[in-house]
Amino acid sequence: MSSDLTVALVCPYSLDTPGGVATHVLGLARWLLREGHRPTVIAPGTREVDAGVPLTLLGRATGFRFNGSVAELAVRPAQARMAARAVRGADIVHVHEPLTPGIGYAASRAAERLVVTHHASFPAGPLNPLARLRSRRLNPRVRIAVSDAAAATARSVTGIDPVIIPNAIELPGMPVERSGRPRVVFLGRLDDPRKGFQVFARVAGLVQEAEFVAMGPGAARSPDVHHLGRVSDAVRLEVLGSADILLAPNLHGESFGLILAEALGCGAAVVASDLPAFRAVADDHRVASFFPVGDARAAATAVRRRLSDPIDPILAWRSAQRFGWDQVGPRVLSAYRAAGVG
Repeated sequence: MSSDLTVALVCPYSLDTPGGVATHVLGLARWLLREGHRPTVIAPGTREVDAGVPLTLLGRATGFRFNGSVAELAVRPAQARMAARAVRGADIVHVHEPLTPGIGYAASRAAERLVVTHHASFPAGPLNPLARLRSRRLNPRVRIAVSDAAAATARSVTGIDPVIIPNAIELPGMPVERSGRPRVVFLGRLDDPRKGFQVFARVAGLVQEAEFVAMGPGAARSPDVHHLGRVSDAVRLEVLGSADILLAPNLHGESFGLILAEALGCGAAVVASDLPAFRAVADDHRVASFFPVGDARAAATAVRRRLSDPIDPILAWRSAQRFGWDQVGPRVLSAYRAAGVG
């Protein structure tokens, strides 16, 4: 494959708001740049972003409620035209969530050589027929899904099985042993019910109770239980780098556990809701524990057991290696080759 591909990477979600898809797209762009290619990220946004790669920002996004969350999309006709112009002449156009209204769909229709990635997971509903119609109107493309859950949703809409290539993370260096008071963190949007903040709040109270504090050797010290909402990539990785445990009490609607992969990559253990998308990322009992969705008492018990028998951060870090860009990036390039470049 040519070592200097021009790649238009289209993210439909605003870069003004931190999110998993944007993190993945920017990480892919940085990896492509390091590999000698010429990526440009095209996305909604109004703020200057120090992403380390060329950006084409398309202005303010509009919030739409969907699947229990709010998607910040660029849907004005002028923005769609800007996106279509921005992808012209690229060797490959890679659109994330191509069926979303606005720039993702417009860029997909304008692309000559198209790769698409499906991230979302949601049950079949009244919008599926409309999504199927939109899918039929797109140009031929190579389809990727980030997980089995996302693939099932894509299959129900397009009727075609996508190739599964997971989200990737930029792995930090080898972590160090934790010291001091144990730290348990929750990282998720506090206003998004799917993220399970109410469950976290109950767990935070339970792990301070005497019956849990006294559980097992090494667990006598009460942990620092900390929560953060939307934060930048740098802050998120700094927090995870000092955490003993990431608590992920998400309730539903998850297609990939990106935050779990990041936590493991930073050397933290994971205690998470027993969701298929989370199991796919961290199903290793040595570094991860799972509890029934919504069960705060079971989550608190899992936290205390993890604190009483801390994991080796190096083991967690090694378990995340398969999600590093050096592993995932070449698979994306194979999809570009299948779309007819190189």
